[in-house]
Amino acid sequence: MRTTSHKVSTVLAVVYFLALAGILFWPSPVDRPIDSALMQVIQWLRDHGVPRRVVNYRKIEFVANILLFVPFGVILTLRLPRCWWLLAAVIAATVSSAVELAQGLFLPQRVPTWSDIVANTSGAFLGALLVLFVWRLLRHRTLRPTDRA
Repeated sequence: MRTTSHKVSTVLAVVYFLALAGILFWPSPVDRPIDSALMQVIQWLRDHGVPRRVVNYRKIEFVANILLFVPFGVILTLRLPRCWWLLAAVIAATVSSAVELAQGLFLPQRVPTWSDIVANTSGAFLGALLVLFVWRLLRHRTLRPTDRA
């Protein structure tokens, strides 16, 4: 019998992957509706002394792609045996490469890039590392002080 928390985590994982598929296969860039607002924020930052090399559209998009794939790495790492945690990043790289290829072949308004693959894989890797970090913290908390010696 599955616990309620397991059912909830499964539902959240399904919702995340459906939302991710929607974003990745949307016919036009998903940031298009906020593009002008984002450019205004970037310009405001530049007007207030933030250098172009620190904040620009490409860097914001890169970081957004990293953040988008952190849950990917978390979910896969939690579903895999612990010793296979790195497989989450490998799967993310494979999925991301396939998505970029599909965007290039079937979605003319989308622009496939290597940087998206790198960002997506990095996000999944960070998500996997986050899970490992939490596992380690929980393990140390459950050990009694005398067991640590």
